[in-house]
Amino acid sequence: MFLAQLQSHSNSAPSRQKKRSSRSATGLQSKSVYRRPIRQTLQRPKPIPPDIGAGSTATQQQKQTTEQQQQTAAMGTVSKAGTAVKSGQDMLVDYLIRSRLVKSPRVAEALRAVDRGKYINTAYASRADAYSDHPLSIGEGQTISAPHMHAICLELLEKHLKPGARVLDVGSGSGYLTACMAKMVSPGGFVLGVDKVPELVVRSQASIQASNPELLSPQDDGDRELVRIVHGNALSDMLAIEEPFDAIHVGAAADELHQILLDKLALGGRMVIPVGPHYSYQVLMSVDKGSDGTVTSQALMDVGYVPLTRPSEFENGQMPGL
Repeated sequence: MFLAQLQSHSNSAPSRQKKRSSRSATGLQSKSVYRRPIRQTLQRPKPIPPDIGAGSTATQQQKQTTEQQQQTAAMGTVSKAGTAVKSGQDMLVDYLIRSRLVKSPRVAEALRAVDRGKYINTAYASRADAYSDHPLSIGEGQTISAPHMHAICLELLEKHLKPGARVLDVGSGSGYLTACMAKMVSPGGFVLGVDKVPELVVRSQASIQASNPELLSPQDDGDRELVRIVHGNALSDMLAIEEPFDAIHVGAAADELHQILLDKLALGGRMVIPVGPHYSYQVLMSVDKGSDGTVTSQALMDVGYVPLTRPSEFENGQMPGL
């Protein structure tokens, strides 16, 4: 979840890029740093003009516009039959596709199936705000991340969010991304959401029950539901009884790559996690575990998330007594 105080355009995706060493941030062998510009995602949803180079003709411009429309349509950008107006969620997903942040039809389908407007806290934001590309406060000092960050994380994990996969969502917050991932691993999959704030656990369960109740119903095999959200700290021993996960999403800033999370990543699995100092900027990392257990990481972009605290730490990340 993004820092509430980083909701301004300049902080949600800083224009200046800090030179970071992924080796110093993680202690692991890392690939070269790639920071994808996301300037266009910092505005409220609106049509994105085609990227026309100098000297392009009107015919070329029309062709590119048509191609973008076809790409969007191929990902399910249509109103239901007989519906004259698209929903706010459809318009938001259309925007993410035009911005080239959503590329996979599976990601687009999952985002359309989970209405962000039903997962916000209306005491802090209006329903209309839910469909703009900004993080929003959900109370308890926490936020729901901006849609462009949800899209980026889902795309990074897409190949690991297969039907039947096991997924861990650390810092599940509003439950929105948890529900999106559950849609992608259905049928036969399982997503475990963990949050340290009990009020958010209760609220997110209620949001899923009201908006996507099928995710909480027992699956066809009668074993268990697609989604379970529990209160706790993922850096404690609460995950000891859990089998490894094919995909792990961490929605809070870790000051290091915690071994307890690496141990819970299955062979061939991927973890997406922001790593860096608390209450500052972090680097979004993609961490892969090979079939032989070798762990490699890639630094992707600068981000700003609320802290991932240890059980022995206060909310500000400091040890008691300091």
